Amino acid sequence: MIALSRHGCFLAVAAAAVLCLASCGAVASPLPRLNIDIDAITVAGISAGGAFASQFHVAHSASLAGAAIFAGPPFFCSQANVDIAVTSCMKTPDLIDVDALAAEAVNAALINSIDDTRHMRDAKVWLFTGKKDTVVHPGVVEKTKAFYEHFVNSSSNIKMHDTFPAEHAWITSGYGEMCDFLGDPYINNCSFDAVGDFLNHLYDGKIKPSGSFNAKHLLRFEQAQYIESGNPEAISFGNAGFVYVPKQCASGTQCRLVVTFHGCNQDVDTIGEEFVIHNGLNEYAETNNLVILYPQVEKSAVIPYNPKGCFDWWGYAGINFATKGGAQIRAVATMIHAITGQFGANPTRTRFHPLP
Repeated sequence: MIALSRHGCFLAVAAAAVLCLASCGAVASPLPRLNIDIDAITVAGISAGGAFASQFHVAHSASLAGAAIFAGPPFFCSQANVDIAVTSCMKTPDLIDVDALAAEAVNAALINSIDDTRHMRDAKVWLFTGKKDTVVHPGVVEKTKAFYEHFVNSSSNIKMHDTFPAEHAWITSGYGEMCDFLGDPYINNCSFDAVGDFLNHLYDGKIKPSGSFNAKHLLRFEQAQYIESGNPEAISFGNAGFVYVPKQCASGTQCRLVVTFHGCNQDVDTIGEEFVIHNGLNEYAETNNLVILYPQVEKSAVIPYNPKGCFDWWGYAGINFATKGGAQIRAVATMIHAITGQFGANPTRTRFHPLP
């Protein structure tokens, strides 16, 4: 079983906060409070970030509309064991017991370690695995699909791509390495607009064509104040995270939030801001009233041991990593709350997922 731990003035302040962030350049400031549609918050991630996106989604399913996962294993696949993480959950999917993982989620929900799993019944889930992925076996992502099928009512709510000749990477239609390349920055051009595809799936096909990236809208923020200890290094987080805020979102227009998790070796210290700038989300943010939050992990050669800068999906930052009590999950939830003012306030009922 999973280990457990337990508008007026508003708009003016939000706009001022964002303008201050933009004018400060590289200086990291607090996250701005924005007018976010709390019924339209989603998560996305690649590899370890995909695993984290899935566990964050399962943990906070009452407050999230869906998840987009590139090459990520199912919830709690590692069972808090790094050896299982790098074998079964990456290379030998036949060893993954999806029924047991689904039971873990149900049991965790029964003791309020995660939200009631019934909140996933209307969730939208988008999955991608490349046919040439040599890091995470395509069969692992099939197991992620099977996990969600335990809880999502309609098969049409789960969309999976598994036919592209892609290596292990975040996939774009015009930026990055060759589709079958393996290596930094783990962004591959497969002539497929994966971001546009998953946004349309998560948001019911109501996504307009992408616009242009605006560097002034990419803001840095201090992560320390959203971490319980105040020390990012204690949970292998970097000092600064990023948030992309289009002008209209800074000025009070209601916007939707997409929380995006990088993969291993995609942290800022390793590839700079390449993932944050070139993943394709920011261009869609401009034309679709989206805010994109980019929490940042950093590499750690000591305790917690995280030599590749991965989000925690095997327990290096604490045994409760896959629950709402997990240190990194708490930190990201606190960031979302800072932006929205109300994330996760009522885990038993939300406007879009009322329970019987």
